[in-house]
Amino acid sequence: MKIGISYNPFRADEHCFKVINDFKSLLKENKIEYFLTGESTEKPDIIAVFGGDGTILSNASYATENGVPILAINVGTVGFLSSFEEKDLSLAVKMIVDGNLKIKEKTALLIKADDDRFFALNDAVIERDKRYDGASVVAKLDFSVDGNLIYNLSADGIIVSTPTGSTAYSLSAGGVILTPDLNSFIATPICSHSLYTRPIVYKDDSAVEITLATNSSSSTLSVDGRCVKRLDVGDKVIISKHPQKLKIVDCGEEFFSRLIKKLGK
Repeated sequence: MKIGISYNPFRADEHCFKVINDFKSLLKENKIEYFLTGESTEKPDIIAVFGGDGTILSNASYATENGVPILAINVGTVGFLSSFEEKDLSLAVKMIVDGNLKIKEKTALLIKADDDRFFALNDAVIERDKRYDGASVVAKLDFSVDGNLIYNLSADGIIVSTPTGSTAYSLSAGGVILTPDLNSFIATPICSHSLYTRPIVYKDDSAVEITLATNSSSSTLSVDGRCVKRLDVGDKVIISKHPQKLKIVDCGEEFFSRLIKKLGK
């Protein structure tokens, strides 16, 4: 068993390094090998991620594509994606030693834009480019599910999210929460200029197509909070379920208990 240790070098502080060192000491005591993922090309059996949700998201693509589970330890702020807190280090190491890891799988998105392919664990967002200085500052988007036109949106944009991402940007924009056991995605318009536009939940084996319609402002495509591509009138984005799922070590906490504890304030 080899554990890869990952953290954000630009966000980690003295406290984060202390927690990582405590974890390393526990691994040494139990004769478990470890290495820093940024210093090796070796494939670990588990990636121990220290930080907040952003650090987990930055590791999610590699972990999914390589079938490596993430053991997430929260040393960030909310840490909704993390199953373990700092106080749970001994428990996490004991689970590794005992081979008693509870693994849950999380569905992800595959986003296609021209010849580009992107992975998202939380969401894909198409949003008007506020830097654009032209005749229109509104994103005009045609949104279809399996070839059926659902929206002709005039809005700031739209969010397509997984159940994992339904508690993130989509929730802040007025979307509903999808429990992890649902085989669904949610599309949530952002500040739509209509009385009748509402979020829509659809089956995760459907394909969504979003087209920038005539007179739309230029827009940006973001995946898991990272801006990855500029879009112009006529450009299309196709969003579907990623063929692989993220494996994440779970401590067994009930979903609604976690939801209230992390987001209830």
